[in-house]
Amino acid sequence: MFVDYSNSIVNLACSILEHFGADSEHNTLKEVDELLKYQYKNVVVLLLDGLGVDALQYHLSENSFFRKNLVKEYSSVFPPTTTSATTSIETGLTPLEHGWLGWSLYFSELDKIVNAFINTEKDTEIQAADYHVASKIIPYKSIYEKIKAAGIANAYSVSKFGSNKIKTFDELTDEVKRLCSTSEKKYIYGYWETPDSLMHEFGCYNSVVTENIKELEEKVADMCKSLSDTLVIVTADHGHCNLKHYILSDYPNLLNMLKRPTSIETRATAFYIKDEHLDDFPIEFNNNFGDDFLLYSKEEVIEKNIFGDGKIHPKFEEFIGDYLAIAISDKGIVYSEDSKQFISNHAGMTEKEMKIPLIAICKK
Repeated sequence: MFVDYSNSIVNLACSILEHFGADSEHNTLKEVDELLKYQYKNVVVLLLDGLGVDALQYHLSENSFFRKNLVKEYSSVFPPTTTSATTSIETGLTPLEHGWLGWSLYFSELDKIVNAFINTEKDTEIQAADYHVASKIIPYKSIYEKIKAAGIANAYSVSKFGSNKIKTFDELTDEVKRLCSTSEKKYIYGYWETPDSLMHEFGCYNSVVTENIKELEEKVADMCKSLSDTLVIVTADHGHCNLKHYILSDYPNLLNMLKRPTSIETRATAFYIKDEHLDDFPIEFNNNFGDDFLLYSKEEVIEKNIFGDGKIHPKFEEFIGDYLAIAISDKGIVYSEDSKQFISNHAGMTEKEMKIPLIAICKK
């Protein structure tokens, strides 16, 4: 399932930007534009990590609060993963434009593969540098800065690492309620890490995940009861699928063709190939993994706009390597036995990973 970049989380961000008088780079979502015609004092976007359409349908009944308020299904970005999708909702840009393509990225400045969010070297807990590498080398202007600069509203980010820091989901909903009670016009983005972290550990259909999603839903419903003059949009960054992994170190012919370890994600994997193997690599790869992955050259990735459209980020071509493997079944690729192998993951090109919900609760 290729992303529809006119019906994606990027376009949700663009609707928010335009509503608050800021410029946007892409089309807006007409359903959100329609909801925003009522000039709410507060616009809240709450992103529950990993709560794709598949999870919504599996874990919640049709008459549940979230499903009753579902406006539409729409698309994440590619790859459908937290690094790229949350950066898109926090910028209004496609991954092609903002450059935060996935969990681990190769930075030639350090000759290291760095876990972009947590600033560690790939498959280790070693700090990549004494500064935050991704923030320094691929900075971006946030939706909060853009809204504030437009001058008609304020903007806040409520999460463990946002402008308004919280530790628990109860603290998150309390902080949203507190902000909504103030008189200023504002945009509030709230991010929470489950059900994603639980799905990684237990699989995406486990009863622990069901309990968590029901609890989150109940707390969001309670929060909404106390709000007025507020539009609350609940969405996700991506969905999930259970999977098994290929370990590249088990394939010495392929391993010997690589300049360095793989990067980006286990289901959207960048390969850097030694010059003498550039022609042989796709043949060897497809012989081993062709049923489970689509393999694209760097040129094909750019030509097909897989990471979106817009102005190509200066680091983009370096980040995607010589070839990109995209998962289309229930498999991932890890570099070695040291690499983390989650029971459930995302970043591939299946509907389960790509389709996300747009849920809206209007409190006039």
